[in-house]
Amino acid sequence: MKIKNSTIKIMVLAGALVTVLPACKKKGCTDPTANNYNSEAKKDDGTCTFDAIDWYTEVSYAGVTYKQLTGNITEDHTLTAGDNWLLSGGVFVTSGVTLTIEPGTTVNAADDGTTPFLAVAQGGQINACGTAAAPIIFTPAADAPAPGAWGGIILNGYAPINTGTTAEGEGGTGTYGGADATDNSGSLCYVRVEYAGKILGTDNELNGFSFNGCGSGTTLHHLQAYKGSDDGFEFFGGTVSLKYAVSSGNQDDSFDWTHGWSGNGQFWVVNQDALGGDRGIEADNNGDNNEANPYSDPKIANVTMIGAEDGDGANQGLKLREGTKGNFMNILVTNFPKRGCQVEHDVTLTNMNGGSLTFKNSIIDNVSPFKFTNSAGNDSTLAVMFTDAANNNATATDGSLVGFLTGYVGTTATGAGDPTAWGTWFDAATYVGAVSAGSDWTAGWTRAL
Repeated sequence: MKIKNSTIKIMVLAGALVTVLPACKKKGCTDPTANNYNSEAKKDDGTCTFDAIDWYTEVSYAGVTYKQLTGNITEDHTLTAGDNWLLSGGVFVTSGVTLTIEPGTTVNAADDGTTPFLAVAQGGQINACGTAAAPIIFTPAADAPAPGAWGGIILNGYAPINTGTTAEGEGGTGTYGGADATDNSGSLCYVRVEYAGKILGTDNELNGFSFNGCGSGTTLHHLQAYKGSDDGFEFFGGTVSLKYAVSSGNQDDSFDWTHGWSGNGQFWVVNQDALGGDRGIEADNNGDNNEANPYSDPKIANVTMIGAEDGDGANQGLKLREGTKGNFMNILVTNFPKRGCQVEHDVTLTNMNGGSLTFKNSIIDNVSPFKFTNSAGNDSTLAVMFTDAANNNATATDGSLVGFLTGYVGTTATGAGDPTAWGTWFDAATYVGAVSAGSDWTAGWTRAL
């Protein structure tokens, strides 16, 4: 909202009285319908200028004064920990611009009839690195927030995808994709996103964190997605890697990838609750063309997946389908009411049989530990299976293999592999599971269910 210095406007935000406080004037637009209208400034031809709009407006809501962000951020700026910040509608960090967020900052999402989200456009960057003692928190401006209250964080990069050269993000969140596998969208560290994942329509849902065509130059670690209405973390192609991540109480998939994601993951926690959930990991290549290149082909190690019954009996640990490739090691799966791990569709089964989809050194103590299903929906038996003794996977259905767990904390060295064999990005964690009892990396900065 653009207003004159001498003006104070009043509006209603979700039934509450909101005062829009004066903001400084900068060169804006001569079109009075534009949200950066400025009747005092125009080009010689009388047309609008949009290159220097105010980057926030002060609003007072429920007795709290916020610095409200809307539209495009077109210059480098910092969100300071000592201020109250509010997102209204889609907020975009534009190309060539860096948004910095200080440790300990809380960013609220407005309840004003818009769909708030924070998107980093291609060529833009975010530098949001909190600490365990001072995490960065994104949460709704509401006394009793509910899942799906806002749209979450979206990073759009130039890394390859397999649906074309570029694609458009769900919910109008930006263009992504390209040919730069090492593209850098910035850093997210010790960041918690709460009550995100707004559902806009069928196959049009936002998530806690969406990584769209993000390159390997992007840094992601110590992130939590808490009680979203859709996925906690979703990768749409790209090559970015993620270490130390917690998906808590998200009502669709905890982790999801598609369209050619080929990064790495280590130390991931899936913690479902009875209010909603689907798959712990849903892994796809391309639903329209299961053989599309580049293939989804990540390497994933040290994951603890704790399922829950949400009333439909359908929650399951891993669903590997639509042609995904990948390597899994040191995975622990338990308490999902439907099954532990399903490999589905002919191309995915071929990948398993050919060794480009592997699952080793893991524990599935869960009803129906493994299921292999072809594209016709029938059970399949191949020459190479995850159940083969050479993969060193242990299975049970009665909880007898996971007695070392307290919640999601606990690991075992029994049967574990060494993920550093895959490369130096991985830490030497020769145990099954994500969180060791003597070294709880989730303590202090995450929120418990």
